[in-house]
Amino acid sequence: MPGSVITPLATLTNPFPNGLLFPAGSSAGLATFEGQAITFLAPKMQNPYSIRWDLDIQQTLNKDTMLEVAYVGNHSVHLPVPQTQLNAIPDQYLSTLPIRDTAVNSALSATTPNPFAGLTTPLNTATTTVAQLLAPYPEFPVGTTSSGWSASTGVIEENETIGQSFFEALNVRLERRLAAGLLLTGNYMFSRLIEEDTWLNPGQMEKRISPFDHTHHFVLAGSYELPFGRGRHFAFSQRWEDLVAGGWVVNGIYTYETGAPIVWSNGSTNTPGDYVFYGGPGALVVDPNQTNGTAFNTALFATNSTQTFAYHLRTFSTTFPNLRADGIDDLDASILKQFNITEKAYLQLRLEAFNLMNHPEFTAPNVTATNGSFGLVTTQLNRSRALQLGARFVF
Repeated sequence: MPGSVITPLATLTNPFPNGLLFPAGSSAGLATFEGQAITFLAPKMQNPYSIRWDLDIQQTLNKDTMLEVAYVGNHSVHLPVPQTQLNAIPDQYLSTLPIRDTAVNSALSATTPNPFAGLTTPLNTATTTVAQLLAPYPEFPVGTTSSGWSASTGVIEENETIGQSFFEALNVRLERRLAAGLLLTGNYMFSRLIEEDTWLNPGQMEKRISPFDHTHHFVLAGSYELPFGRGRHFAFSQRWEDLVAGGWVVNGIYTYETGAPIVWSNGSTNTPGDYVFYGGPGALVVDPNQTNGTAFNTALFATNSTQTFAYHLRTFSTTFPNLRADGIDDLDASILKQFNITEKAYLQLRLEAFNLMNHPEFTAPNVTATNGSFGLVTTQLNRSRALQLGARFVF
């Protein structure tokens, strides 16, 4: 309001009016930070590095055409793992049943007298849960919740450099240099990226197909100068003929790429929740282009929150090689017309089309089992067909 005065919390002459808060250090001994969730950076980090190998063969097919076949391999080591939970309930106390285990859930959530009662700690309540006392460090919050292991509580080590990845690719390239007005380049890559830098369960690293894997990638790019006009195969004697039919160039880039694997995180990418899955191997099939219903059979999953897992060892992988989001199927094209004014000056008109075939690319379906949109594809990732007309004067 006009005329009101705002009193600053601190000033430059006294920037810390309440004094400085010094690190507690080890003055509290074993009681340091007890009862609080702990997050710390890995004390011994190593620099990630990659070991790479490749074999490349090139062959000239004729004076204008070249074929190249290459194999590339890469092994990356000491990759950082975002979160490592050190205070999870040991595996032997968790359920391995394929459905919700009421007996284990009741046993672990049961209350029991708290040995920390009366101590100066947030965990000093009269009773606590059995799950809390089964933690490796029961003086700190347990890192296993009823829905799985947690990356927001417990004792969490960040960026421990114990991850690794494996990449292999076969690359085939065909290139035709500009001849008779045609320039053509085609490239196909068949690849596989495997990573091991996330936890499926605490203490169990998951080796999985990477969410960044795109098995098939094909690009065909070409440019063709139509053989009409001055200096070309079909030359015109009249200037107006050259002005109308000469100097046309057609360009195109076609891209096809398989979609990335769907990440079955069930609500959280850092601490992926488990799924009660009623199907067997091969039962789950995904149609990433399905927009008139669910992209997969949601009846194969328990979607009621009362039936979901609690205190359970996860066996359902977070990615599968054959369960993928939609991929790229895109053609961009342009047609150019050049009007020669002098030997060095010309006007160029360009009509460009992006996503000429108007193929949609959809995001991955919803994979949160208790969400009302579970299994639905709700968003388009790419742009619809777009046309633009431009002019350029070169002198």
